[in-house]
Amino acid sequence: MNKGGLIVTKKEMTKIWVADKFLPVTLVQVLPQEIVRYKDVNKDWYTAAVIGVGKKKTKTAKSGKEMTDYTSVTEMKVNEDFVKAHEVGKALDASLLEWVTEVTVVGTSKGKGYQGPMKRHHAHGTPGTHGHKFTRAGWSKGNRKPRRGFKGHPHAGHMWDERITLKHIQVLDSVAKDNEHLLVLKWSLPGAYNGTLRLLLD
Repeated sequence: MNKGGLIVTKKEMTKIWVADKFLPVTLVQVLPQEIVRYKDVNKDWYTAAVIGVGKKKTKTAKSGKEMTDYTSVTEMKVNEDFVKAHEVGKALDASLLEWVTEVTVVGTSKGKGYQGPMKRHHAHGTPGTHGHKFTRAGWSKGNRKPRRGFKGHPHAGHMWDERITLKHIQVLDSVAKDNEHLLVLKWSLPGAYNGTLRLLLD
């Protein structure tokens, strides 16, 4: 583990033929990224690579010197072998996954807002006839004593918008065209269109 990875954006889904099976796949685009610096065990208590995505140059107001800036900066835990093979300032691209068949995908699922127990926890509700007024009500709210709801009880609340990790996602193909690099990953992935995902090496 901790062999590094790539930052990508989720694109559309489609289907392709794989070994006589018509399987759903997700296309992800590799973003321009580079290693800004490394975090050391002696100084920061853990080893990680600080990766800058979307390099851009800005000028400071006082000195007028050009300063490197990024649209986003994130961390990724790596091992010592990754640190030795990739120096600071090196750009990361799809060649990192050249001999990789499976990756771990980490992303944030779509947020559904505040939802009731029927949509959030698939409660059956009550009958819709014979005078029932609360047809979309949830389950019991708890016992008579203690006079409070139990912790973790399936009630209404905020739905999704959570971090999801999917392991052993197969990398089926890699396509480069017009300065863009697309990866074809098996099955569906969390997040919305143009959402940011992490591809970690297993």
